[in-house]
Amino acid sequence: MKIFIAVLLALALSAGLAAAIQQDSGYILIAYGQTTVEMTIWVGVAVLTVFLILVILIFMSLRRGAKVSDSIGSFWTVRRAARGRSHTTLGMIAFIEGNWAKARKLLTDSAKDTETPLINYLLAARASHALGDAPGSRHYLGLAEQTSNKASIAVALTQAEMQVENGRLEEALATLTRARRNAERHPSVLTLLKKVYIGLRDWNSLLALIPDLRKHGGISEERLAELEREALMGQLEHTAQQGDAAALQQWWKHVPRTWHRDNGLLLSYCRVLVAAGDSASAEKLLRQSIKLCWHSDLVKLYGLIAGSDVARQLSAAESWRKDHGDDAVLLLTLGRLSLRNELWGKAREYFEQAYQLSPNSEVCFELGRLMVNLDEPAAAERFTQEALQLQGQSLPSLPQPSLSKLKE
Repeated sequence: MKIFIAVLLALALSAGLAAAIQQDSGYILIAYGQTTVEMTIWVGVAVLTVFLILVILIFMSLRRGAKVSDSIGSFWTVRRAARGRSHTTLGMIAFIEGNWAKARKLLTDSAKDTETPLINYLLAARASHALGDAPGSRHYLGLAEQTSNKASIAVALTQAEMQVENGRLEEALATLTRARRNAERHPSVLTLLKKVYIGLRDWNSLLALIPDLRKHGGISEERLAELEREALMGQLEHTAQQGDAAALQQWWKHVPRTWHRDNGLLLSYCRVLVAAGDSASAEKLLRQSIKLCWHSDLVKLYGLIAGSDVARQLSAAESWRKDHGDDAVLLLTLGRLSLRNELWGKAREYFEQAYQLSPNSEVCFELGRLMVNLDEPAAAERFTQEALQLQGQSLPSLPQPSLSKLKE
């Protein structure tokens, strides 16, 4: 039905056009310079129509050709990208397997055909580093930095990690310091800085870094406490090398109060304080700390140092027996403090009580030494032999010369 109506319309249009041509053919004159072109209006319309049709046909041909060209270009682009992804994957596998030369070749060959050339160049730099090719590492790091404006942090981290692995800690510190200006809160930057500070034994910088590690480093509180303890111990060791008791006391004042109750740090501080010649301050600090928090290591150290008043020191330790009378370490300490006060009988009594509770080598050696000076050689030998056995240092059972036979 539609075709029939279209035919009727075409016939009607043709009839109307024929009637118009017969009634008035019209006239067109085109003049340009010495050239003139004359035609009827209907011929002009026909020529214009043919011209328009040709233009439309040419446009359609060009458009179709462009689509074909785009299709061909898209095909090669997709194929190149697929090859880039494949080579990148194979390069990563070779990198993980430790096949550095193969990994570097695959990664660099496919870098321009992948959407993430930064990864290719960074891994190529690491592969070069593993091969001992320092110029190659620098070259690929440079290419990596050129891939994106945001690549500087990743490049700096990669470079710093390789510097740390080579033991070039000062260079790594300089690299990370520059990176931190652009990414102060970057967890990886902070973590690497922590490693570098520990390697350089830069305890002041490590302590200053801990607040940032706590906020942005993703490190547990337990690990942060270990780091802070390590840094404080390092500071203490460095300060102790001066042999100045005043410098040690000044350092202790600046230590956070929460760490004054840390037994490990407190013990180390008191030991170096005694070594620096300030036993009185160490005794006072230990006495106060033991009252606040009982700890056997503190009690043991208390018996090994001499305060400014040894009688008062013994009296203070004896007052602790009310709550810790069955503590073998306290009894050993009391025996040693009794010796400092030249109370030989009381010292023997405390040592023997400690021996009954916990017969360890330390108590046995103290009893053996005391028995020698009390002119009890048999008891002294017995305790000394037992001390050696408890230490695992007992002598083998071998024949010995007899004094009576030697006299004969």
